[in-house]
Amino acid sequence: MQYKKRIQGALSVVLVLAVCLVTQYRLQAENADTFISPECVAYCEEIGARYGICPELLEAIMESESSGNPRAQNGNCKGLMQINVIYHKNRMNMLGVSDIFDEKGNILLAADYLAELFREYGDVGTVLMLYNGSRDAIERGIRADYTEYAQNIMKRSEQLERLHQK
Repeated sequence: MQYKKRIQGALSVVLVLAVCLVTQYRLQAENADTFISPECVAYCEEIGARYGICPELLEAIMESESSGNPRAQNGNCKGLMQINVIYHKNRMNMLGVSDIFDEKGNILLAADYLAELFREYGDVGTVLMLYNGSRDAIERGIRADYTEYAQNIMKRSEQLERLHQK
């Protein structure tokens, strides 16, 4: 019986320590600058300026979509920004992007698509839901009922903006 109580007590201590570590990690992550490469940050700044898109928004999308891995693939979605090559083949041709895994080209394709969505819908939450292929994105955007994806991107973009204003 005492043995069982000792194990339960030890497990309780381990659980408390684990919760503390996770909380500390989350707080650090929320206040951390991006982990993507400096070259990609520079591309986001350059291409964001060209398209009038906040570079931190591009960085936040990149973090979420590929964790900064230029070779990331998920079905037909490829590269840093997870561009769907089937839907964006014409855009690739128009912009002269021949290699979907080219970092600058991939960010360029995403920014061009985002700019098109912003011109049509204006609302960042709606744009992000459409970018992510969310169901009923337009109707949800009208109600400001944003998906977790859109909310997380907006939150992370704001965090990066605050960090970059130092």
